[in-house]
Amino acid sequence: MAASLEQIKTLLGIDNTDQDTSLNTVISLIESRLASKIGKDYVPDELQYIVVEASISRFNRINDEGKTSATENEVSATWQTDDLAPFASDIEDWISKNNAENAHRVRFL
Repeated sequence: MAASLEQIKTLLGIDNTDQDTSLNTVISLIESRLASKIGKDYVPDELQYIVVEASISRFNRINDEGKTSATENEVSATWQTDDLAPFASDIEDWISKNNAENAHRVRFL
């Protein structure tokens, strides 16, 4: 999670530790949801980019929970309720690839 935290802080332009507690909570929640979606207890390295990008999206919505859109001075914003939705095809591809690899393994007990 440390690498993800530093990447997120860099992308958000945060250069102090004031937001670390909130960021770590968001990262933990995103990792838990993603791990659950892929049927693992952890998020593999090749999917860490999803944790970073989805965490940024979720962090930017703090205090806007429940809001789906807003308009101010001719600028509108729309929020997704599922931070992992933009990565659905990547997640499905990973699951398919890894299930196919596991299907060809023979285990002797």
